[in-house]
Amino acid sequence: MIKEEVLAELQEIEDSLVKLRKEIERVRTSNVNKNEIKDSTQKLCKHWFEEMEHALPKFGISDELKVKYHNLFSNLLSLSIRTSRKATYIKIITNILLNFKDELYITVIKFSGKILSITHLTKILDKATEQEKDYLNEALGCASHGFLRASIVLGWAAAMHRIHITIEKLGLDEFSKKTEEMKKITDGRFKRFNKSFNVNSVSELRSTVFDSDILWVLEYWGQIDANQHERLSIGFTMRNNSAHPGEAPITEENLASFYSDLKNIIFDNPKFNI
Repeated sequence: MIKEEVLAELQEIEDSLVKLRKEIERVRTSNVNKNEIKDSTQKLCKHWFEEMEHALPKFGISDELKVKYHNLFSNLLSLSIRTSRKATYIKIITNILLNFKDELYITVIKFSGKILSITHLTKILDKATEQEKDYLNEALGCASHGFLRASIVLGWAAAMHRIHITIEKLGLDEFSKKTEEMKKITDGRFKRFNKSFNVNSVSELRSTVFDSDILWVLEYWGQIDANQHERLSIGFTMRNNSAHPGEAPITEENLASFYSDLKNIIFDNPKFNI
């Protein structure tokens, strides 16, 4: 979410809380039994937990406030799954609304943290499958909020998904055969590749063969050339640097190069069409 979307969502939630409180105040009994009110409450809480709670820390909302509103909405949700007292409903909703504007809405407005433009990165989605888009949309969301390392890790996962499925399409037996051939080579570029694999499923490929080894096999197989192999290896190094503690920074320039290489070498490459 961008800032404007978060502000609009917060305003919608505040308006819904005010409306819900008025509906409950009109209830003539001491307990709330109306299914319409319970359903509205559950829908509102679901919206909070699924859409808002995880977005707010990116806009300056502290962990303390996140916990505070998590507990308040949890209490409100608990009321909606049973017959609960009208006064308790009103008390919790009032507590949510008490500082809602100051603590959340105004804090988000004042937040000036860097939100990156990812328009140039979204081109990688052009030829991605729906499953890959799940990874890539999350990766791009991380990038837009400055979480560059997380973006790299998720982006690489999407690329390896495409590579694994392509290998399955070309033949897992053929992949295993290529590693046997490479292991026997004693000179030239592939002489240091001394491994062989007997892979029978994509799951086994993912769990037993390192990404770096897969890149070597792809080059030997003719699916990528030496230059493409080198560029992907740089991307894999960035992925490893991002996933483990270290001092090497990931910059916006690194990110742009990373996604450009994945798009051109993997997702737009006819050899990796699936």
